[in-house]
Amino acid sequence: MNISTGILSWVLLALLALTSAILITLVVVSAVAWPTAYFGSFAAMGFIPGGTVHHGDAVEPAFPLIAFGGMLGGVALLIPMLLLLKSSSVSRGAALGKAFLGILLSGIVGGIAWELGPTLGAGIWALLPTAPLPQPESYGIAALFFVWQPVIALFIGWATSENRMFVQTQARESKSEVSARASLFSSGLGRRAFVVIVATLAALSLTRIIPVRLRLAHRERAVAKMRGSRPSAVDIPVVQPMTEEEALILKQIGDYQPGHVMKTVELVSHEKGFEKPGNMYFSTFYTKTGESVPQSPLAPGQNVWVIAQQYPNSAWAQYFAEYPPNRYNSFDNPKQHAIVVQFNNRVRSNQLERSPGQTWYSLYYMWPSGNCVITVEYHTPDENLELVRAYLEKYPSSIP
Repeated sequence: MNISTGILSWVLLALLALTSAILITLVVVSAVAWPTAYFGSFAAMGFIPGGTVHHGDAVEPAFPLIAFGGMLGGVALLIPMLLLLKSSSVSRGAALGKAFLGILLSGIVGGIAWELGPTLGAGIWALLPTAPLPQPESYGIAALFFVWQPVIALFIGWATSENRMFVQTQARESKSEVSARASLFSSGLGRRAFVVIVATLAALSLTRIIPVRLRLAHRERAVAKMRGSRPSAVDIPVVQPMTEEEALILKQIGDYQPGHVMKTVELVSHEKGFEKPGNMYFSTFYTKTGESVPQSPLAPGQNVWVIAQQYPNSAWAQYFAEYPPNRYNSFDNPKQHAIVVQFNNRVRSNQLERSPGQTWYSLYYMWPSGNCVITVEYHTPDENLELVRAYLEKYPSSIP
């Protein structure tokens, strides 16, 4: 019987539509599973025995609550997924049995992954370009994504696989025997390949953890060095404040003229881990001659910001020039606060991290001089060093 091209086209379009519908359904099911687990856990927070732990005023999820959320996510994901992808030779009851097994696995894996947050999760956060968030739940969620999803994906692959049985007949015994051996060989090869792939992925995951641990160890050593080099906060002398004219150069420098001057007193801090002495803070903006001068220190515009901070002694100035409290720099990336030479003086800068002509974030130079820390920060594409030269003449760097 001849089948027209039009009928074949309609059949092909119908198959494509069915495939698209299945894929869309999978995406919807996957998208629903995570919110179900997340918000379901919140709703059950007061009803799961041992579901939360208290650390002072903070209430944090514990293994039972996360395991319950994992089971909710498994219900939303695995039941529709396995019923949708099951083979025609697999009964609905068998598919549901595998789904309930996966739901139990989902809860256990979710709880274990959450408990790995302080180690594995913290290691994952350490790979990010930003500093790890201090909240423990950030580490726990990172570990959940890293552990739960691959395990459940492997389970779905196992649960939807189909075992083919080959039956030999007496009439075609020799041919069937060859076919059976070939199928057994290919089946065994497929299983071995699967095991090898899984083992390789596991090995790669474990290998990836090694540089993470090395980076964490490096960061911990850097933080320990910072804390160990903090000067003594006992019997610190009182700062004898300079005048604005003594602290800053309030006259035109090259093509730049000074604007409004801000002078504040920063109080002593006795907070554990953040102890610091009181200091005087002087700042002003320099703008090019002919351009509008900012009336407020916080006004936007094309300008150069100069800050002079006066501390009680040179030890604290050296410390805050190396570890500035109000400037982000990564202990793992020394280029962000590197020592460079300008006008025969050693100063700290982020110039080594910037590509030529890259001006979308500010360039700065910072150095200690006696009991002061000077910062020159460029918020303009014109990054000439007239101001750096002038302030280095007034405040020679004391970086050894």
